[in-house]
Amino acid sequence: MTDVFTTRQLVKLVEDLRRPRSFLLDRFFPEIQTFDTEVIDFDVLTGGRKLAPFVSPYVAGKPRKERGFVTKTFKPAYVKPKTPIKITGAFRRRPGERYAGELTPDMRHDLAVMEALEDHAEEVLRRKEWMAAGALDAGKYDVEGEDYPKVEVDFGRHTDLTVALTSGDRWGETGVKVMDTIESWAETVQGHSGAVVTDVVMDPKAWKLARKDEDFQKLLDNRRQASGNVELGPISLSREGARYVGNVGDFDFFVYQEIYEDEAGAPQKLLADHTVLMGGSDIEGVQAHGAIQDPQAGLAAMELFPKNWVENDPPLEFAMTQSAPLVIPSRPNASFRARVR
Repeated sequence: MTDVFTTRQLVKLVEDLRRPRSFLLDRFFPEIQTFDTEVIDFDVLTGGRKLAPFVSPYVAGKPRKERGFVTKTFKPAYVKPKTPIKITGAFRRRPGERYAGELTPDMRHDLAVMEALEDHAEEVLRRKEWMAAGALDAGKYDVEGEDYPKVEVDFGRHTDLTVALTSGDRWGETGVKVMDTIESWAETVQGHSGAVVTDVVMDPKAWKLARKDEDFQKLLDNRRQASGNVELGPISLSREGARYVGNVGDFDFFVYQEIYEDEAGAPQKLLADHTVLMGGSDIEGVQAHGAIQDPQAGLAAMELFPKNWVENDPPLEFAMTQSAPLVIPSRPNASFRARVR
């Protein structure tokens, strides 16, 4: 049997793994930052929208205040999925392996470690996708866990940017126009932040209501057929769990939903039913990561820190990955959420 992997070998292995894709992170939080501190300082931009004043060319210019921001400090919760590497597994045929057994025990052992690290990376990414959904949905999310009391991470999004339609204004009701509401919400975002909305993300139930609006459907179909930018059917975005369903004017429309398991193992929807999210690159989203608190890591600035070790009595081998993630919308007022039913 091979020895356990060194830290350097594992870090290189994790870097070489195919990175799972997740729609909200990839679309709205593409930047990845690492910190060599236990806490994360992040700036929430609050810049004003003043006009340059008129002055005489013979009068000295007046200094202006710098672009405003609020710095918040947060100690991210730790995640460290851990998997036992069973010694007996090295002597058994693996799924997909021929019955004659074409792999050596050493090869099966190494594959088991690699698969454990792949699973860990996907679990951490799924947690960050959950954070991204919370930041876009409510402008905040709760962080809690074992020996970690609940803490609300509130990015201070304006209350006008989180709405739930009531009777008479809900999608699917008489006289309610989908595009009118979307354009109105985009104006609200621009009014609070100056940001331009380019992406509209609906869960399947919100999309089903939108498709029933004949005016919206005509706009979507006409744009798709006239411009040639969109296929006649929805386009599946590989491994992202999202579908690109078309565009109207400057708005690109996506349908997205993801299922995850809660602590009790029960399936949960990432987005609540009848949810519409709006935003774009102006959100300036970041995937931040605090320092790894492990002597072997030396408080290193890393997104993921994998390790592999053997305990002697009883003899057990483990693989574990540590991360301290925090998903941050630098401009929270550049996003919007509505419950349309």
